[in-house]
Amino acid sequence: MSGKVHRFKEVTSTQDVSRRLLAEGTAREGEVIVADYQTAGRGRFGRVWRSPIGGLYATFICERSRLISIRTGVSLISALERFGLRARLKWPNDVVVDREKLGGVIVEEASGIALVGVGVNLDRSPLPGSTCVSAHGVKIDRDSLLQAISVELSVELGDDELLDAYRASSATIGHRVSVVRDPRTGPIVGIARWIDDRGRLLVETPDGVRPVASGECFHLRFPAVDAGRFARLS
Repeated sequence: MSGKVHRFKEVTSTQDVSRRLLAEGTAREGEVIVADYQTAGRGRFGRVWRSPIGGLYATFICERSRLISIRTGVSLISALERFGLRARLKWPNDVVVDREKLGGVIVEEASGIALVGVGVNLDRSPLPGSTCVSAHGVKIDRDSLLQAISVELSVELGDDELLDAYRASSATIGHRVSVVRDPRTGPIVGIARWIDDRGRLLVETPDGVRPVASGECFHLRFPAVDAGRFARLS
């Protein structure tokens, strides 16, 4: 991605601004919206994403594709690795370091275009259980990270290569998990065995392997489990 970068000091969320600029015709695919601060940043399921000054808050306006969320996750950790920080991906789209949340991805849609929101804690850890880049002895300039993510998003990877990269960076495969798909129903509890070619998490339960397309995933414990024999299920 090499389009225009729209910069704001304060916004409700970069996702909201992206929708507005697209509707006005003043932003288009390939461009990026970035803000110093969000007053109403959000994550998945409408959760609040705390966005103090000192983080990266951006929306990349992208072509809609089947694996856009996975592509963004892979691009984000590849961008961080350019600066010497090894992060992993907690299914479906959290970025973690040492089990603590560093950032995340949210994908929405407007007029057939993907609005790919990215948040990364750079200098501050706004919530218990979260972390930030500087806590790991790494200093990353916000604009440098923004550019690195843009470059990584532009790398052309086939679906198989993309999924292999996602699986290799997964912090979830091999762990006991509880996945909540709907707060009104019970969670799916079992061992996360694999991520299939549709990006679904395959959870082995007492009733068999359950493919999960979306939901909130909680790691219950962290056993070392060989997931290789489950690759054929994808």
